[in-house]
Amino acid sequence: MGRRWWWGLVIAAGVMAVLAPMSPVQAGEQKNAAEPAKAEKPAGLVGTVVAVLPESNTLVVDVPHGKDHLLVGGMVTGQTKIVIGGKAAALENLTWGQKVRINIRRVTTGTELLTVEALDRPAR
Repeated sequence: MGRRWWWGLVIAAGVMAVLAPMSPVQAGEQKNAAEPAKAEKPAGLVGTVVAVLPESNTLVVDVPHGKDHLLVGGMVTGQTKIVIGGKAAALENLTWGQKVRINIRRVTTGTELLTVEALDRPAR
């Protein structure tokens, strides 16, 4: 069941990346240049990395929520701070199974990762 479950999560992450909300400009809508994107207050979550998708700058984390789990997929931007072992790192340095603390915020284009902090060493 472990491998099947993992592959299911990887496929779900890929589908999430493909179906991610498009920006108003991509959707063909007029965007008011004077109006900045409104964002919600940042939220912090602790979970396990289930997918790292560098080609789409996306990280997917499985977050325990009571008896259930939430899959949180977020975009890594130029302002995202990623820290592993107290040192700055890149998205590609994160690995499946690694425990992380993420701070996210919802913006009009989807979920944006503000910070990603590895709480343990990568599983190899």
